[in-house]
Amino acid sequence: MPPSPFVQWLLIHYASIKSQSPNEGRRRWKLRVAQKFWAPSEKTLSSITAASTADNADFYLDSDPFDEASTNREELGILLRTDFSDEAAWLTFCSRLEEGEKEFTAGTSEEDDTTMNDQPEPNRASPNGAAATTAEDDSDESDDENSLSAIFHTVNPSLPQERALLTNISNLAALRFFNDVDVRQAPTPPPDTKRIKPPNRLVDSGGWQEVYVGKNLWIYDAKSNSDQCVRVVSQTSSDMYGTATADSWRARVSHICELQVNLSSGAMKIDFGGLDRWDYAERQRNMQEAEVPGVL
Repeated sequence: MPPSPFVQWLLIHYASIKSQSPNEGRRRWKLRVAQKFWAPSEKTLSSITAASTADNADFYLDSDPFDEASTNREELGILLRTDFSDEAAWLTFCSRLEEGEKEFTAGTSEEDDTTMNDQPEPNRASPNGAAATTAEDDSDESDDENSLSAIFHTVNPSLPQERALLTNISNLAALRFFNDVDVRQAPTPPPDTKRIKPPNRLVDSGGWQEVYVGKNLWIYDAKSNSDQCVRVVSQTSSDMYGTATADSWRARVSHICELQVNLSSGAMKIDFGGLDRWDYAERQRNMQEAEVPGVL
């Protein structure tokens, strides 16, 4: 897969866009560069040179207003509340999430204990790096307790203006708040399959696709009040052509801790066995929003 051309666009345009809107932040500045990239009159892929080294570029190092709830957090994923109409249902969800965290951590601890008991040498380290001694066992228990809060960071604003910003937002809007935009080559269509028309940046536009980099997002919405599920948001399309960046499906609160840990470790990839089972209504909402001029 060829390198993303987006780095070159950032090198060319990021500094000037930053100077024009100095109070916005890294993610919004990169989104403005992306808007230029996707504009038909702007994009000239053939004129882009090979990727340059930009490890210390401002578009990697600049701060962003949402970093405190994302990049700067130690948790693996972000649980984002976007409906505030039913406090009782939300508290029930949080209680079930806490139960799920404890059950998952307890199960992990039991697996570690079994592994340690099978070790022939009493001081040999277990797979998680803790040696089988009394003192280090205590430390291991402390690590397990810390892991309860290290799976999800919950974004649940209390101020009315902050709630208004998040209420009923789309998957794409959430990604743009809490992840960084990038561009990659779109998946290759199967034989005898035509590329989508009209093109859409979340699926395929000129052979490229808008994607997002950052922590996994789990969205609590109005439907969550009744089904106690959240939307699991994809940061890219699946390998199946026609699926889209920002696609989502619903996962029960009792399962999301294990899902997040497995997604973060690379042990799991959500692809539905090659079938397209993402939420079609949410896909359409994202695709329409992506192509609205001026919407960031």
